[in-house]
Amino acid sequence: MSSPTPGSDPDQPQGGPQQPGWGPPPPQGQQPGYGQPPGSSGYGQPQYGQPQYGQPQYGQPQYGQPQPPGGYAPAPGYGQAPQGTRPGQVTAAAVIGIIIGGIGSLVGVIGLFVIGELFGVSPILGLLYLLSFATAVAMLVGGIQALQSKSPRLLLLASYASIGVQLLYMIFAIAYGEPWASGLLSLVLPALIVYLLMQPRSKQHFAARGISY
Repeated sequence: MSSPTPGSDPDQPQGGPQQPGWGPPPPQGQQPGYGQPPGSSGYGQPQYGQPQYGQPQYGQPQYGQPQPPGGYAPAPGYGQAPQGTRPGQVTAAAVIGIIIGGIGSLVGVIGLFVIGELFGVSPILGLLYLLSFATAVAMLVGGIQALQSKSPRLLLLASYASIGVQLLYMIFAIAYGEPWASGLLSLVLPALIVYLLMQPRSKQHFAARGISY
């Protein structure tokens, strides 16, 4: 009985290179492809074009990540107002306070040389002059503090005091037949400072720094 020649038996592989996928089965209990590098099949055949499980796919959105319209991510803080920026209301109130306080302080220092004559004319007029000088100095200091985003309480209190002094001065001028219209500007500007500081944006600006008034 003659032995079959190589290649004559259909159940026996022919000589030469083995066909892909042929070879001994994997050991018992071991999954195909165990110990093989990623991207290969169970019997050593690399699988090109097939992504591995758990690997991110470039160019594709990840699960659970919102994608902005247009395909690009906005810069951090985009569309939000810069934090810590001083509102225009606070800046305007501080500048007005500095101007009023600076002019009032300068006039008050010059008027100290004739304060005796004012008390000689009327003690009430001399007292109002001293109060006006004190509120001007307080308003100057308070305006500088508010411009530095410090507590605006001094500026606010000085504005209230200035309004009260100007009202008393106008009442005194009307009672003695003196011109009182010149005190209107000194009455309106402190009231404007109070209005600006009481705005919600002004309060939020100081509240963010732990300052309440």
